[in-house]
Amino acid sequence: MFTYKAVEENSQVIACDIARYLFQGDVTEAPAGSHAPCAISNPAQSTPGIVIISSDSSLISDFQLWRADMATMSALESRANDVCVAPEAKNENGQETPAQPPQRKSRGLTGSGGLAGTAAALAKLTPQGAAIGAALEMFSSSQTVTSVVGTVQNPALLNEVARELRSLNVLVLVPELYNPNALGATDYTNSPYMQNLGGLYSSYEKCAKAKAGATENSPEAASIDGVIGAMDTFLKAVLAAPAAGPAPGNPADKTAEPPAAPPSHLAAVLSADEVAKQMGFTGNGASGSSATWQHVLWLKALESGGSVNRQSNLFGTKVTFGGGAVDTYSVFRLNGELVCSGNVFNFQSPVRTKDLQKTFRAAPEDNPAKRSMLHSTCAMLPPS
Repeated sequence: MFTYKAVEENSQVIACDIARYLFQGDVTEAPAGSHAPCAISNPAQSTPGIVIISSDSSLISDFQLWRADMATMSALESRANDVCVAPEAKNENGQETPAQPPQRKSRGLTGSGGLAGTAAALAKLTPQGAAIGAALEMFSSSQTVTSVVGTVQNPALLNEVARELRSLNVLVLVPELYNPNALGATDYTNSPYMQNLGGLYSSYEKCAKAKAGATENSPEAASIDGVIGAMDTFLKAVLAAPAAGPAPGNPADKTAEPPAAPPSHLAAVLSADEVAKQMGFTGNGASGSSATWQHVLWLKALESGGSVNRQSNLFGTKVTFGGGAVDTYSVFRLNGELVCSGNVFNFQSPVRTKDLQKTFRAAPEDNPAKRSMLHSTCAMLPPS
């Protein structure tokens, strides 16, 4: 009990310290009856936001994969625009005729430019495209997005800090506890990743048509084949099945549970894509997130635990209880610059059984608005 009380008090210190920075104000005591751990006076920003991740989160690696895929698709589209140029049409007199303007294809996921259209068209283009198209067909009807959660201690700390920040009017995303739209309706029309994938398909189709009109064994045909091959390689990597996890330690142990399969490449990038969309990324992601989502909070529950002390002598046994927790955190801007960091710790000295309930329900002697409880650097670092 004292352990989780310590986690709660630590979370209040962390939230007030971070809110001080995000609002660029001063921490004061919360008014009587408030559910917030403190108050921020003279705030400079009305509604800031922060993305919370724990030391066990896969969000950063998933986001790096998403960013790499977005850059790869944009590069392949650009290369296709340079290489996959259809030859000029000629009339019966051998004179060039102006090409008809191509019909603009939808980059959404409905109609011929959508996911189903992508699957059907890829299946018609090349043997490699047939395999990719089959995988896309399966994915269009079923999706599994797997998110990784933290340890027993980390989710408690994440929940506590998120609640305290919300009480201070800070917007919060905690993707490893609930990824945006994980149980919501599927909507790929505003998905940056799927829009880019639709654009890649359009480029694929353009290259296939250009190849059909190119002279066989010509340098132009070879260049087009190179672009198509690069697209095939990329799509195969995106749609590959996840690698098998390590085998159980003792094959003879029938009760051992098989290791959980890691999420596939596509599941990981789509999970990151939902976070990116929530943060305001659009198009190929180059425009960046909205002004609200410019900070990341990294949390870790370092140590926690309770203690039961028994002291015996001639007159009997005295039992006392104690407990505490140590947590650490860092706040970064999206560009990687450290905003502040710190360790917070709280410990209840041993109390006797008869005083247990009274001590547990008592308000903390200190509060987050007082400097003596603030073991961090947010207030001491120079302003950005």
